[in-house]
Amino acid sequence: MVILSYIPVAMIGLIVSIISISQKNNAYSLYHAKQALTLYICVLAAALICLPLCFLCIGFPLLIAAQVCALALCVLGIINASSDQCKPWPLIDKLVEKWFGKIQKV
Repeated sequence: MVILSYIPVAMIGLIVSIISISQKNNAYSLYHAKQALTLYICVLAAALICLPLCFLCIGFPLLIAAQVCALALCVLGIINASSDQCKPWPLIDKLVEKWFGKIQKV
């Protein structure tokens, strides 16, 4: 479940992240699900910001850069999850604690 939460193909990761957060039965999977869900929210926000900028021809390069960064973070998350590590990401960790900090293991 932890590795699947980082898979960005066909919204599989988003669905698995939401399911893992709603179950709240494992602190390890909850940690990674919160990170993955925050990543998906940030990517969606970046895409929505880049969409109007496409008319200025700067939106496409920014969107591609955002997607490459998101893919790199997904790979980093998969590596951390497969090696049983809970390392926070530099940019997203503050947002994870702000948005999902109150969600704890039951």
